[in-house]
Amino acid sequence: MLIYEAHHFDYISNYHTLDLNFPSHLHRGFELLFLVDGEMEVIISQKSYHLKTGQFLLILPYEIHSFITKSHSRVNICIFSPDYVPTFQKMIENSSLENPIFKLSLEANTLISRTLFKDNPNLLEQKSCFYLLLSELMGQTSLIKGQKQDPGLLHKLLTYIQDHFTESISLKSIADTLGYSYNYLSKYFNTHINKSFVDFLNETRVNYACYLLIYTEKNITEIAFLCGYESIRSFNRNFIKIKLCTPKQYREKQPQAFIDLYPYNNIT
Repeated sequence: MLIYEAHHFDYISNYHTLDLNFPSHLHRGFELLFLVDGEMEVIISQKSYHLKTGQFLLILPYEIHSFITKSHSRVNICIFSPDYVPTFQKMIENSSLENPIFKLSLEANTLISRTLFKDNPNLLEQKSCFYLLLSELMGQTSLIKGQKQDPGLLHKLLTYIQDHFTESISLKSIADTLGYSYNYLSKYFNTHINKSFVDFLNETRVNYACYLLIYTEKNITEIAFLCGYESIRSFNRNFIKIKLCTPKQYREKQPQAFIDLYPYNNIT
């Protein structure tokens, strides 16, 4: 399952999580983690990183990532727009971090601890802290140049799917709507999402079906059509393939299904 979080686009969000597990997802914003206590595995673009107590980790815009807590973790998370750090955003264009894990110097930690991860932050102070953090990070790692990207197209493409996945859509129809060739968009999608358009579309539809199964009393056939499937057979086949159980079994798993669908609800 891969989730595109379109709402993380142009502002700052703070979370304080406990024993967080979250499936593969991506968004336009930077995501900064500080592990207050415990251990966590963070997977970024299919590479695994082991985060320990007292360490920070930065995830770059549109990097596919997930979180795994095997025993215990308490993590502060700040997701912020690239617009807040335009100099750094330009610096990392078409690049990735050799190592996204870093620690702060004593001086930087003193300044940052009183500003970041606050519910009512001073925006100017927070922006200055972002640059201080990024300066500390780049003193401990380096950039790896990659393929040229078009983040504007990626956002446009994923947002379109989020807005229209309940309809009868195809990559060919999206290519025509957005003004791109089908072959270019197909290659672009596979390169940046690491899966086919069909698989991504089915995961999006099944994820929405899970929500409807938990929060509504609609019957399974109705849910199948509401999610964009043209037959109950196709819906059931894809649901079982992705969730490893039938829609009926998933509905009966409450409240565990709620935790699986929205792990960020395990937030303090």
